[in-house]
Amino acid sequence: MSMNLTDYLGQHLALLWLILAVMISALELLRRDRTVAVLAVAALVAALSALVVPHAWYVQLLVFVVAAVAGEVALRVRRAAPGAPSGRPSDSV
Repeated sequence: MSMNLTDYLGQHLALLWLILAVMISALELLRRDRTVAVLAVAALVAALSALVVPHAWYVQLLVFVVAAVAGEVALRVRRAAPGAPSGRPSDSV
């Protein structure tokens, strides 16, 4: 019985989340913005949830969204803290 890539990734969702995390990490290397890194970490968390509940894609998607939102909120709070680096280059020379 032959199986194509779509069927294989549909049965192994953890691998699909890991591939997505690698692709988002590559985008992070181009952008140098930590918001994209938060999405990569959220994809890794979703991959871990895919190992726990392999066929519940809706749980994995919910875990991804919650991890991404929590990471973004934590990143914004950290940037808003006094004395914290802004992550953006300064205009002063």
